[in-house]
Amino acid sequence: MIYIEYMEHDRSIPLELFQARGDQPWRPESKYDSIDHPIAVLGRTLSLGPHPPYMAIWRCRTLEKLDEWESYFKARQNLHQAASRNAIHLSNAGCYKEAFSGPPIGGGIQYIEYFAFGLNHSENEIAHCFRKRMMIHRNGILNFVLCRMGPLGPDPGGLAIWSFENHAEIEEIVLDGKRHTDIDIVTAGIYRKLGEEAAV
Repeated sequence: MIYIEYMEHDRSIPLELFQARGDQPWRPESKYDSIDHPIAVLGRTLSLGPHPPYMAIWRCRTLEKLDEWESYFKARQNLHQAASRNAIHLSNAGCYKEAFSGPPIGGGIQYIEYFAFGLNHSENEIAHCFRKRMMIHRNGILNFVLCRMGPLGPDPGGLAIWSFENHAEIEEIVLDGKRHTDIDIVTAGIYRKLGEEAAV
């Protein structure tokens, strides 16, 4: 299961303090080689993408992991205080199944497509469509295709995370007129690893 927190920066606190966390997660420390571990913390760059502008992405066993995290925060008084200390507001979160998993998120730019996913969609069909697109857009790397678990997550329900070397490399996929043939891509955004984004 993939758990994503969608966050925004507390504007009363200098952005540099928020960015200084780098890729550190906002959860009990987990080893990267364990079942439960952080994948990436991404920030929208140049305001290109939906709000909120930040996301922390975790891989965890199942929903039972959330019991551990809930207990952790209760032990630290409450979630709001913990989040405030880290200069963030947790806007919402979502639980997702991995319809497709590629190479880990690395450097460069992450281009994230948010697509419609619900009861009328099949994870296998969605994965097949993105595999076809992956063969077309070979200048990028498809890292993940994630489908919301039931209603646990914000609309539109699915997201695909791609990695590219630079902004120019994204142009082909952005202007792909065939992208709506099989997949309803509602919106998209451009991100970088936390601390590398240009917040405007």
